[in-house]
Amino acid sequence: MKHVDEYRNKALIEKLAALIKRAASRSYIFMEVCGGHTAAIHRFGIPSLLPDNVRLLSGPGCPVCVTNNSFIDKAIAYSKMEDVIITTFGDLIRIPGSSSSLEKEKARGADIRIVFSGLEALEIAKSGSDKKVIFLGIGFETTAPGTAVTIKEAADVGIENFYVLSAHKVMPPAMETIIKEGIALDGFICPGHVAAITGSSAFSFIADKYRLGCVITLNQWIFFRQFTCLLTRLIMTLQVLRYNTREQ
Repeated sequence: MKHVDEYRNKALIEKLAALIKRAASRSYIFMEVCGGHTAAIHRFGIPSLLPDNVRLLSGPGCPVCVTNNSFIDKAIAYSKMEDVIITTFGDLIRIPGSSSSLEKEKARGADIRIVFSGLEALEIAKSGSDKKVIFLGIGFETTAPGTAVTIKEAADVGIENFYVLSAHKVMPPAMETIIKEGIALDGFICPGHVAAITGSSAFSFIADKYRLGCVITLNQWIFFRQFTCLLTRLIMTLQVLRYNTREQ
């Protein structure tokens, strides 16, 4: 299949792994901050292809995983109100709060509905219900535009019973916190889907301010394509670091 089979080329993978081994002149630690990258790395055993002096660490790539208890507690509190419908992405429903979860509250009778988008939640509000429909907006830069479009649509058509409880986050501050906490890193593998929204300049501070390697790679469900792309970006990161070392 075109655009698929060419990325499952064993010879290409072995060549990329050999290039990484030759480029790694010392010990390196890189961090990916995308859940899709983490899945691809472990699904295809990328660590087993790397030399012993190149390590990968997984960063905060899942916005659900880094959602604090207070957000869940607030959503649960709203769900207990008689005139409220909670709408949420499915991956948030089992996340525990301080003493319960949305899944447990739904089992107890709360009107909590799983949706695939904010616009789907808005349709519930448009359906004529007198209840307040609260959409739990969550995610990094890639999902924030969808929430923004939903809010604009609600305003444009005059829907007054639609609300958003936002837990949207942005990636660069999280990455900077990791650096400031003193975690030993030589560079980041940055998420391409975030850069598609923000532009690559959102990550420039990593190289400019902290002198760390920083490359952007794609995030697609086609994991084997992501596989070769990740290996290629590792080579690029190593080459950037070696060049900067010579310049210093």
